[in-house]
Amino acid sequence: MLKKILKKLSDDTGQVAIIFALSIIPIFAVGGFAIDFQNTVKKKQKVQVIIDSAVLAAARVKQTGATDGEVRAALSAFLDAQLAPIGGGMACDAPSVAVGTSAERITASISCRQATSLTRVVGQDQMNFNVSAVAEYGIDKIDVAFMFDVSGSMNSSSRLTNLKSAAIEAIDILLPPDANPQLIENTRLSMVTYNTMVNAGPFFELVTGMPATRTYKHTIGGNGGGSGNRTDVGDLLDDLEISLIDTNRGSVITQIGDDAVIALSDWGNNDRTTQRLSIDIKVPANNPGARRFRSMRLDLRGREYQRQTENYSPYALYGDRRGRYHGRNWREGDYRLRVRLYDRQRGRGRKLYDEEISFEVVRGNGNAPREVEYTLTSTCVWERDGTEKFTDGEPRSGAYLAHQQAWFEEDPRHRDGGVWHTGHPNRTGHSWYDGDECSASEPVALTNKRNDLINHINSLRAGGGTAGHLGVAWSWYLVSEHWDGVFTGPSAPLSYAEPDSTKVVILMTDGAFNAEIFPEQGRSNAQARNLCDNMKASGVKVYAVALSAPSSGRDVLSYCASGPEFYFEPDSAAELTDAYRKIATSISDLRISG
Repeated sequence: MLKKILKKLSDDTGQVAIIFALSIIPIFAVGGFAIDFQNTVKKKQKVQVIIDSAVLAAARVKQTGATDGEVRAALSAFLDAQLAPIGGGMACDAPSVAVGTSAERITASISCRQATSLTRVVGQDQMNFNVSAVAEYGIDKIDVAFMFDVSGSMNSSSRLTNLKSAAIEAIDILLPPDANPQLIENTRLSMVTYNTMVNAGPFFELVTGMPATRTYKHTIGGNGGGSGNRTDVGDLLDDLEISLIDTNRGSVITQIGDDAVIALSDWGNNDRTTQRLSIDIKVPANNPGARRFRSMRLDLRGREYQRQTENYSPYALYGDRRGRYHGRNWREGDYRLRVRLYDRQRGRGRKLYDEEISFEVVRGNGNAPREVEYTLTSTCVWERDGTEKFTDGEPRSGAYLAHQQAWFEEDPRHRDGGVWHTGHPNRTGHSWYDGDECSASEPVALTNKRNDLINHINSLRAGGGTAGHLGVAWSWYLVSEHWDGVFTGPSAPLSYAEPDSTKVVILMTDGAFNAEIFPEQGRSNAQARNLCDNMKASGVKVYAVALSAPSSGRDVLSYCASGPEFYFEPDSAAELTDAYRKIATSISDLRISG
């Protein structure tokens, strides 16, 4: 009986072993297939990334004017270099490359195979896959503004030298030597440097309404002047009503005409630190252009300067906000006011009317005056104040740019009766704000001239404080459609709505933003954030480079960047060069569709 039982068990075990042996092959096949398939998918994803990059690189080569054969060779070389390190049993055939003739398009495809491991047991030695990619090499238009920090800290650790090398390499990528004419035509770069101020250079008068050389006058011992101490409205115009406005009270002081004399003491306000004046102009129905005019230009010259274009009533010298006039403190002296009417808005179209009056502002106390003068020449500016302080509105739309001024402080103990000071009345007593902290480098408006750009970079010198919001603002102005009246001709920025175009700003600093002329508008970093918000909202792509910057500098630049991939924190010369190289390559890719 025992022998029969043992024999039965032996027979059953043999059958189980046979069944197990027969089933193990499909089990291994299924599991092996899953593992090999997953490995192949990963390899295919890597190859897809490589071929995507290859066609983009080939498109950039084509943009430089290369022949179709050179483009194919460059793409193949790129693929060979990138595919070789993958290894792991993967092999690929030579790529198929097509360079379009009617359509500006590069197409590449490649067939690959991945050796299997476990699925070999069922005779599957490899898994095949194909990948392809397409890139268009048509060159879209691009306006780029570089912002360079040239404050004093840039002199340390060869930072300025390293910046120059990195920036020139970026120029070589964006405007390659011997690039084809279409790329040159459609690529324009601009540059602005800042420290405590920005040197507006030849654009100064257009953006401030002031001449570069200006003379300031002060009357010591009373400002009655030679015209008496009472207001005289002068010869009123028949076809315009010109009124002097006390903006603090929102009331009309007096109407004025040609040869008017305005005595400030006549309305009980003899303290120039609180006087805020403006001019309002009404066009009566009997004016020949009353029905046809659509805008007015006002141009004030004298002890105060202002240019203003108004499209709607009230037509005010400094603009208004919901009918509340903006004003400025005026100095005593001689003035000229020119008024022009146009049949289109923004001071454009046909001029319908042009008139000028002269008038004098006096203190009105009748004392015998002694006049002193001070002449300075400067094209340097601080930030805007007014309603357009954080926008790119045209500079003559009620948005002001603060500039270096001179004023006299009387001192009876001084042999000259007092002392002249320069800077800005809003920030006295600090050397950063005396107006001398200004780089000699003037803005370079949009251009495709490589030599001009490289010469500007090589000429940079460092010194002064770090008013980073000025650099942010001027970078925006250089590419803004609203500043086409300042940057004109070949340098006029494209419209925001220009088809197939991109606007880019590249910000760079190594410090904390720490100098502002109007702290009531926020510190420099806060003003920069407001400017960046509005700049990005207008569609400008913002890159940012924080070169060994402190945390506050890094914080504001990372905030300003259009995204994490647009922000860089280099600490060495090599990292700085790599950052600018990646930025320039990324900008080139913005005009290539994949």
